[in-house]
Amino acid sequence: MEWIKKKNLKQSFFIITCFFLCAGLPMAGLSFFLCTGLEHKLSGSGGIAISLEDNSSFSSVPLEGNPSSFERNAARILTVLQFVLPAFWVVLSLLLADIVFYNLKIRRSLALLQEGAERICRQDLDFAIEPVSGDELGLLCRSFEAMRSELKTSKLTLWRQMEEQKRLNAAFSHDLKNPVTVLKGSVLLLQKGLDPARPNLKLQQDSLDLILQYTGRIEDYINVMSHTREMEALDCCPVPVGSHELYSILKKSLPILAEDSGKQLDIRQSGESREMEIDRQFFYNTAENLFCNALRYADSQITVDISGRDGFLFLTVTDDGPGYPASVLQKGPAFFLRDDTSGNGHLGVGLAICRLLCEKHGGSLTLENLQPGAKATAVFKSGNS
Repeated sequence: MEWIKKKNLKQSFFIITCFFLCAGLPMAGLSFFLCTGLEHKLSGSGGIAISLEDNSSFSSVPLEGNPSSFERNAARILTVLQFVLPAFWVVLSLLLADIVFYNLKIRRSLALLQEGAERICRQDLDFAIEPVSGDELGLLCRSFEAMRSELKTSKLTLWRQMEEQKRLNAAFSHDLKNPVTVLKGSVLLLQKGLDPARPNLKLQQDSLDLILQYTGRIEDYINVMSHTREMEALDCCPVPVGSHELYSILKKSLPILAEDSGKQLDIRQSGESREMEIDRQFFYNTAENLFCNALRYADSQITVDISGRDGFLFLTVTDDGPGYPASVLQKGPAFFLRDDTSGNGHLGVGLAICRLLCEKHGGSLTLENLQPGAKATAVFKSGNS
C-alpha cells in the first residue's frame, strides 16, 4: 500500500475503486446468473431441482401442501434478487473503496492538520508536522508546517523586539546621563567665568556652545525614544565633516566627563585631517559611551585616538583597567544594565549601543584586552566612500 500513498488523490481513488469493483462486479454477475437460473428452473419444472448422491442427476420433487404457490412466490423473490443482489455488491464495493481510501489517504493527514490547528489556537508552536503522503494533502501538510515555522519565527522575532524595546528604553535613559553631566559641568564652568574680578569670555562662550550642543542632543534622544521602537529604526544621516572637527569636539567635551576622576586623559588625532561623511550623533554617542565605560574601569590612564583612512573613521579608546570579561569578548556586547557578579570588567548598555551604532554606520566595534588594560575600536564607514 505504500506505493498508493505516493499517488495523488485522483489516481489513488481511481485505483482503489477499480480494485474493489473488480472484486464486486464478478460477485454481482454471479448473483444475477444464479438467481436467473434458479428462477427459470422453478418456473419451468414445477419443482425444485435437488441433486441426488448416486448419479448426480437432477429430478423434480414436488412439495407437499401447495407447491405451485411456493414456486410462484420463490420465482418472484428470485426475480427481485437478481437485480437487488448485483446492486448490493456494487454498492458494497464502492462503500469499501471509500472506507479504504479515507483511511489510507485522508484520515491521517486531516488528523495532523486538525491537531496542528488546535495547538496553534493554544499559542503552542513547538511542534512539527511530518507529511505522511506525497499527494495533495501531503503538500497541504508541508504548507501548514511552513506556516507554523514562519509563525514561530515571527513570534520569536516579536518577543525579541519587545525585549529589545524594554532594554532600549533603559539604554536611552542610561545614555541621557552623559549629556546631563556635560551640561552640569558647563554650567559650573560658566559660573566660574562670570566672576567679575576675572572675566573669561572664551570660557563663557565654550560653555554656552556645549550647553547648546548637548541640549540639542537631549532633544534628539527624546525624539528617538518617542518615534522608534528599536535601535534598527534609527536612521543614519551622514554629513560632511572633517576628522579634526570631530577631534576638537571630543577635546572639549571628554575632559568635562573626566573632571574630578583623578585619571589622566590623552586625546589625540593620528594622521592628517580628512573630510568624511559621518553621522555626528552616531559618532558622539559612541565616543562618549566608550569613554565613560573606560573612565569607569580605568586605573589611572585613558587614551582616545581618532583617525581617518581608506574611507573609514577609526575611534580607539584604551584604558589600563582590568579588561573585558571573556563572555563579552566571545559573544560581543549586549543590552543589559548590570555588571557581572565579579564586579570587574567592562559591561553595560553603552557598549551595546556603540556596537549597534557602528553597524548601522557600516562599520564595527572591536573589543580586545591588553596587558594590562582594554582597547575598544569603533569603525565608521564614510558615507561618500
